[in-house]
Amino acid sequence: LLIFKLIFREIGDQWHLAIQEAILEKCSDNDGIVHIAVDKNSHEGCVYVKCLSPEYAGKAFKALHGSWFDGKLVTVKYLRLDRYHHRFPQALTCNTPLKPSHKHMNSRSHLWLRTGLANSQGSS
Repeated sequence: LLIFKLIFREIGDQWHLAIQEAILEKCSDNDGIVHIAVDKNSHEGCVYVKCLSPEYAGKAFKALHGSWFDGKLVTVKYLRLDRYHHRFPQALTCNTPLKPSHKHMNSRSHLWLRTGLANSQGSS
């Protein structure tokens, strides 16, 4: 998956770890996420997520697409596995599901909001 609009740089140099943690918290019922890569140079807030199967990718898509993160509408698109591995060859052997650490005292889960009917104008 390729996720857009996940930008949160208010916590210093380790902001990318907070983004990974926020994704894992948002998808905490999905035990199929095996790799997350935050593009630190992206101005669009691009984050790449690899899942064990298309079914797990669908669950992550449903949890993330159309949600709000820190006041920005998050969009997600599917990315072919071969393209993912071309960009992140180290992810080829990733098959252990990632879990939120819950070690962060300042969890970023409060930055997530799910879109409701009032926010779904123009959605299809």
